[in-house]
Amino acid sequence: MSTHDAVKSPKHYLVFPGIEAIDVIAGSMTEEMFKGYCFGNALKYRLRVGKKDAIEQEVGKAMEYEDLFEKWKHLCRK
Repeated sequence: MSTHDAVKSPKHYLVFPGIEAIDVIAGSMTEEMFKGYCFGNALKYRLRVGKKDAIEQEVGKAMEYEDLFEKWKHLCRK
C-alpha cells in the first residue's frame, strides 16, 4: 500500500461501498465533538512521528486530520 493510500483512503476504513468510517464518525457527533476528534488525532500522529510508521506517513496523517473537520463537518448532528 502506498503512503497516499494509507493517508487519504485506507481500505480498512471502508465500511460499505462508498461509505468510510469517517462518514459514520462525523454523522454520530456534533461539530464540536468532531472538531475535538479531528484535532486530537492530528496531535496523536504528530506526537508519534518516527515511532511507528514512516515519518512521511505520520505527518501526512496528521495533516489529513487537520483538514478532515472542514471536509466532513456538514455530516455532523445539529
